[in-house]
Amino acid sequence: MNNHIKKMLRITDDNLNLISTEEANINGMNTLIIKGTYSPMPSACKNCHSSIVDREGNSIIVKNGKKEVTIRLLPYQNLPTILKLKKQRFYCRKCCHHWTAQCSIVEKNCHISKFTTLKILELLTEKISMTLIAKLCQVSLTTVLRVLKSVETQLPHQLKPRRFPEVLMVDEFRSHATNEDKMSFICADGKTGELVDILPSRKLDKLTVYFNRTPLEERKKVKFLVTDMNAAYFQLTKKVFPTAGVIIDRFHVIKHLNTAFNEFRVREMKVLISENKKSEANKLKTNWKFLLKNQLTISISEFKTWRSFPSPKYPLLTESMMIDRLLSFSPNLKEAYDSFQLLTYHFRNKDADSFFELLKNLPNSLDRLFKDKLKNLLVYETGIRNALLYDFSNGKIEAKNTHIKTLKRVSYGFKSFSNMRIRIFLINGLIKIK
Repeated sequence: MNNHIKKMLRITDDNLNLISTEEANINGMNTLIIKGTYSPMPSACKNCHSSIVDREGNSIIVKNGKKEVTIRLLPYQNLPTILKLKKQRFYCRKCCHHWTAQCSIVEKNCHISKFTTLKILELLTEKISMTLIAKLCQVSLTTVLRVLKSVETQLPHQLKPRRFPEVLMVDEFRSHATNEDKMSFICADGKTGELVDILPSRKLDKLTVYFNRTPLEERKKVKFLVTDMNAAYFQLTKKVFPTAGVIIDRFHVIKHLNTAFNEFRVREMKVLISENKKSEANKLKTNWKFLLKNQLTISISEFKTWRSFPSPKYPLLTESMMIDRLLSFSPNLKEAYDSFQLLTYHFRNKDADSFFELLKNLPNSLDRLFKDKLKNLLVYETGIRNALLYDFSNGKIEAKNTHIKTLKRVSYGFKSFSNMRIRIFLINGLIKIK
């Protein structure tokens, strides 16, 4: 029976013997208590390394009572489980040294079993709060934090030189974990998506110091820096990656075009309202998503009733006809819509020459603010051309940012940036649990 219980608890130490099990109420909770003894024979003294017996056959190392310790095991059958273990104590007659036998299921000077520690580390790789982990493993929150800190040595050291991939994705996320800067910096491999590092600040001076710790020969191996339209990263490329090209993430270019058109639509709605055409303005507000839709995916054959144009007052309309009716409310909006759709068409087809030719020769009759917003993209021409030429994007690092947001939400935020950094590396599988 002893061996069966040991197999159930995954205990392989032959010197550990289980005596009995019972259930008792501890701190208001029914707890499974397992009692056992641990009495291995030492091979030598821990202090003077004397053998067990001398040449005459007299015992040098003798047993000297037992010490009972309580070891926290993993819950069994949803019951908190503890092991009350009586460990053998020894005495050396030669050097008068006392010591207690060390059991293999627990670290020295610790009462949490290795199985529990591994379970805590495994749960730390999931997007759940540390309070919930403490509850599931029947330990304190301090214990979970201590286990989290125990793997900090496996993190990349921010004060040492690093090796960077050929394609480096950079971005920022809101951490709220430091008083220095609310926005933290994150970078990853553009080819594999593997996380490279996380820094507490995205400020240019801090990033420059961090990257300059790596020798120039290593930094010259970075061929591309994939980023959004943050001007600081363009300066970063010139300062620390002199041979790298910049790739603007395609999503942010489309987002820029959509935002420019949407802002102009809102201004036109206000003009319609000032002209006592509130009904037309409301229709533009309700159907704004259709105006941003890719023209190639707009239906031209399916007739149906639309919420803004109900029958029988209005005939059945296709999606294309409904959009034409919306654009008829404002000639300026119709002209802006045509330019907007043509720009997105060239961009989706990765026709960089046509895209920038149209951008440089926008009609003079276009709204000035709308035209200026579009022409801001000319500042990033090199990066956008690279984006249309190569397949790299920031999609993988944006996915990591989404996971970080989820982790922050379920954890109710992080006070310590280092704790958050360890959790992120654990979730991304970059810290090996042994």
